[in-house]
Amino acid sequence: AAGIAALPLCLRLLGGLPDRGYTLARAAGLLLIGFVFWLLASLGFLSNTTNSMALAWVIVLIVGLAAYFGAGRERIDLRAWLRENGRVVVIGEILFIVLLFAWAIYRAYQNNLSGTEKPMELAFLSATMRSTIFPPADPWLSGYAISYYYFGYVIMAMLSMLSGVSSTVGFNMTTALLFALAGLGAFGVVYNLARSRSM
Repeated sequence: AAGIAALPLCLRLLGGLPDRGYTLARAAGLLLIGFVFWLLASLGFLSNTTNSMALAWVIVLIVGLAAYFGAGRERIDLRAWLRENGRVVVIGEILFIVLLFAWAIYRAYQNNLSGTEKPMELAFLSATMRSTIFPPADPWLSGYAISYYYFGYVIMAMLSMLSGVSSTVGFNMTTALLFALAGLGAFGVVYNLARSRSM
């Protein structure tokens, strides 16, 4: 859903790439929706609820559609683009699904959150999911806000809350998502570089 919201904006802003930013749309969508949600919640316009997250998604989609269909802009022939890039779309989708499920299965067998900074990260994620406003309450220092860079935890909390899963499941699934997004992004960069050189 995040990729769908950001795709019109990617098609417009990354039109110079052979795939017009399709392989980067999911990551861009998560970042944009997370930023809009975080900013509006930090300014007090939204609370930390799933309805507010859905509103942030709608805002990103509307901005993307406005950029795509803006007056005086050349329309993109989506059918021609899909005919030309159908193979990269199919390969990208398969790659994303395979990487996501492969790392999710790996995390299912290696799901402990006890090494390195994982307990702290889980505490920050849980605090972000429980907080009604931003910045979230610090789980280590009662009465204070997290004095840390917590935007990544906002995205993790957003996905966990929208999915209706606990923070531990959300943490492990976000780890699998990051792996899949990194693989898809690397594939997209290599594909666009190779296609650009052959054009």
